[in-house]
Amino acid sequence: MHTHDPREHIRGIHQILISDKKRIGFLFGAGSSFATGLPTVFIPAIEKMTNIIVAEVQAVSPEFASAINEIRTETILTKAEFNIESLLSTIEAKRAVIGAGKLNGLDSIGFATLAKGVKTLVVKLVSVHSTLLAEDRKKLAHARLANWVQKARRRFPAEIFTTNYDYLFEIALESSGIPYFDGFSGSFEPFFCPEAVEDIDSYAHLVKLWKMHGSLGWTYRDSDKAVIRQPSADEESILIYPSHLKYSSSKKQPYVGLIDRLCAFLQQDDAVLFTCGYSFGDSHINERIVTSLRRGANSHVVAMYYDETFDKSKKVTYGLADVANSVRGLATHGTGGKMSVYGIRHAIIGGKFGEWRLRDEPKTMESSRVSQYFDEDAATPSCEAGERKGDERWEGTGRFLLPDFRKLTEFLNELSSYEGPEGTRQSP
Repeated sequence: MHTHDPREHIRGIHQILISDKKRIGFLFGAGSSFATGLPTVFIPAIEKMTNIIVAEVQAVSPEFASAINEIRTETILTKAEFNIESLLSTIEAKRAVIGAGKLNGLDSIGFATLAKGVKTLVVKLVSVHSTLLAEDRKKLAHARLANWVQKARRRFPAEIFTTNYDYLFEIALESSGIPYFDGFSGSFEPFFCPEAVEDIDSYAHLVKLWKMHGSLGWTYRDSDKAVIRQPSADEESILIYPSHLKYSSSKKQPYVGLIDRLCAFLQQDDAVLFTCGYSFGDSHINERIVTSLRRGANSHVVAMYYDETFDKSKKVTYGLADVANSVRGLATHGTGGKMSVYGIRHAIIGGKFGEWRLRDEPKTMESSRVSQYFDEDAATPSCEAGERKGDERWEGTGRFLLPDFRKLTEFLNELSSYEGPEGTRQSP
């Protein structure tokens, strides 16, 4: 079985992150809003959020419960994933075509009420900023990311793409005094400006924050159908792009402008996109990533993929170990070796699937650095030949830690004082 030594590949990541020639981007998903580093401030992962919202909405009326159950069945029959975005997508799609009739036992007013109830609960769950104490802002994992961004004086500032709706990245960047551009222009009612997003030289020296699925505070201005940003958020001022809207019209903004920006980023020379907390659940984003990698000369995606789950019997499973895993398929067949996936126990690098395994036992001075990104398994009793710890056999296997957003941001923070493989002190 092929194996990957985490030390070798961490050296490569280190070189990418300190190289001033590389264009660095990040794509963060729901996992980054869950693993905030604060035990009481987090947003449930998409599956948990969906379960919470569905349970609360179904309790409102038997009609809503029946409609949601039917929508769930319809979604599963089309082999699509049932979650809060697909639910909203279906509700809005049915509402748009229903006319004076009924679908799933609801009329147009019923679907409008159902949509409002779902969005209200989304806003409630996502608005963790309302309970975040000022002194806790620097304790966020997002703040550690901002700290790295601030220290890493780069020729090409980082671009942060996120599918999350919350304000955590904005809070982290602003608390660190980092100027950034998010596609909006103006002061009284800032409006989305697709031309500035399309022009890669616009605001060339600013960090970019691109919210791929919309955000709290974003809404439509009826007078000209512009997307504007408001200081407060309610159920009508959160733009979650249901799939039937975001894919049906080439004029749909801001989604189209932001997905095109992701493509443009990946097609640049020396572009590296790191993902974390993103489960590759948006097929449209995945398709555009694959297409862009094929077109880019030497761009690359490094996916920190948290693939550890538990089945119904509480047995631990790892997604990458499954040959049918869709992310494994992307990395081994869809991207020509331009996508590396770093899972908890396994990795796909250069198109090759393998287990994480240290080739040799870390020296005492090296162990602390290795522990920043790799947690070795305990040695096991053995009578076989091999490197030993007492009467135990050292295996070199373990857990790769960086798919956890908290660990990734800790690792980035350590880069400024990291000593390179030759023992020389290096700094981003």
